[in-house]
Amino acid sequence: MDKVKATWKIINEESGKTSDKRTDYMLKVKGKLIKSDPEVASSFEEFFTNVPLNTTKSLDSSPAAAISLLEKCVPECNIKFQFKHITCNDIVKTFKLINLKKSKDIWGMSTVILNSVINVISSELSIIFNRCIDCGVFPDEMKLSKITPLFKAGSESDPSNFRPVSVLPALSKVFEKIMLDQLSLHFNKNKLLHNKQYGFTKGRSTIDAGVKLISDIFNAWEESYDGVGVFCDLSKAFDCVHPDILVGKLQHYGVDGKASSLMNSYLKGRIQRVHVNGVTSPGSQVSMGVPQGSILGPFLFLIYINDLPFFVNEVHEMVLFADDTSLLFKVNRNNVLLDDVNNSISRIVNWFNVNNLLLNENKTKCIRFTTTSVKRDIGNLKIKDSELNFVDKTVFLGITIDSKLQWGPHIETLSNRLSSAAYAVKKIRQFTDEDTAKIVYHSYFHSVMSYGILLWVLLQRFNPYLCCRSGLFGVFVVFLRGSRLQKINHSLYGNCIRFYNKLPSEIRELSLNKFKALVKRKLINKAFYKFEDYLNDPNPWD
Repeated sequence: MDKVKATWKIINEESGKTSDKRTDYMLKVKGKLIKSDPEVASSFEEFFTNVPLNTTKSLDSSPAAAISLLEKCVPECNIKFQFKHITCNDIVKTFKLINLKKSKDIWGMSTVILNSVINVISSELSIIFNRCIDCGVFPDEMKLSKITPLFKAGSESDPSNFRPVSVLPALSKVFEKIMLDQLSLHFNKNKLLHNKQYGFTKGRSTIDAGVKLISDIFNAWEESYDGVGVFCDLSKAFDCVHPDILVGKLQHYGVDGKASSLMNSYLKGRIQRVHVNGVTSPGSQVSMGVPQGSILGPFLFLIYINDLPFFVNEVHEMVLFADDTSLLFKVNRNNVLLDDVNNSISRIVNWFNVNNLLLNENKTKCIRFTTTSVKRDIGNLKIKDSELNFVDKTVFLGITIDSKLQWGPHIETLSNRLSSAAYAVKKIRQFTDEDTAKIVYHSYFHSVMSYGILLWVLLQRFNPYLCCRSGLFGVFVVFLRGSRLQKINHSLYGNCIRFYNKLPSEIRELSLNKFKALVKRKLINKAFYKFEDYLNDPNPWD
């Protein structure tokens, strides 16, 4: 065993993580215990195939109704899109951007193997891909998924406690990546994606989504409102995408003719086969969903849900990160009734239903964001006939957010994780060199500690660089807008402006990328322990 494997073995042992690889399965299906690998594989296949059907059977979804809602709130794109022909060079360049993995697809091919011959077969691949574009057909051989059941938690005999991990044909990833690049160029160039979507979009991240949410809460407080947050949980959202609805929406956004036919072919007629201990199930056709593990799937889901914020309009705030939908309603503190909020939620639930998406009422969380001085209770929210009770905290994109934005619950959770990480790093340092220990520190401790730190350390309100460099850039001074709330004055909204105004003029004049790189390098070299240390230093940039 080499040093790297030994290192991660210790980390996993200290964190309580064990290998997910299994060789022994025993499922209980319809009261019967199943042990043989062929039966286990077939049982998993049947279960995974039926999950989206069972999830959506209570919904009154309709492709015609979904497209009608889209047409009412989003203008049709008059610029038509067609996939362009692909050259050998396109294939080679695109393949270099794909992560190489050893996991083999249903044909025994992996991207690692494909990498060794991509230059040789690129000419033939370009002919095949261009024929697909001309005919509007995605090859059936590229629509076969190899599924491996991965145990999550709970009873090991219950198929619902396993999640399917899909490996798609290696060749399909090349074609998908090229299709994605062309599609995303069309949507970005014509500004078709709503700006409230932060998932899988270039230049945006979970932290940007968090900044938007915190900023919206601060704005509500500034206007003497409470913020009522509704954090929606959609059941199996990616698996429940209705192909006819998605194709209809693509057509609305200009994906026309053979391009529309190719997307329709890509989505339909997909087969998944479950692989257990060398045994593969016969295969079942998947009736809905974007392909799990695909390169194109996440972007297609953005298109699928893109009209939701248009449908809600600007009456209430919304933050989208793929299938994570978070709503924020401004509520008058003197009004204990939430009729307006309940009406809006009812409309949104109806949009979900029409679009074949199920809102999980049990996992959907509500928080009343208010200042510590406000004590008055307000009414409950409702989804249909079920009440949604308010909670004091919830997890938002990996960050625990609480009703007062005091961040105590998040820091407590973080401290527990960092404690075990620190112990593992300390133990590893006893038998490895400093460079290896640093790698472990940055991947296991630093990445956890720094994630979302801008949100909870100083209650960030806006992106620090954008906030500081917009507005009065010409005079190189940014005035601090007064706030009646001390929490906002001492948030990063205020502190980043103080930080910027202390910068030397030659740094302020730099382009954004050079500005960010230089400031980061200087701060690393100085390593101020507290923000006040920076403000009190007479020459912080020497």
